[in-house]
Amino acid sequence: MPYEPPVECPLCQETLELDQTLEMHLIGSHTQREVARYLASHHERVQPRSVSD
Repeated sequence: MPYEPPVECPLCQETLELDQTLEMHLIGSHTQREVARYLASHHERVQPRSVSD
């Protein structure tokens, strides 16, 4: 079986237990607002912007 590095939460940088999924950690440990804020800020950084902006 290939080695899988531990998963780290992108919001709190907590390393998850091997039996815990990122989805379950986000649901149990973070509010919807926290997750939405992270996704929005990540999306804004990734999207190319027009030169006129």
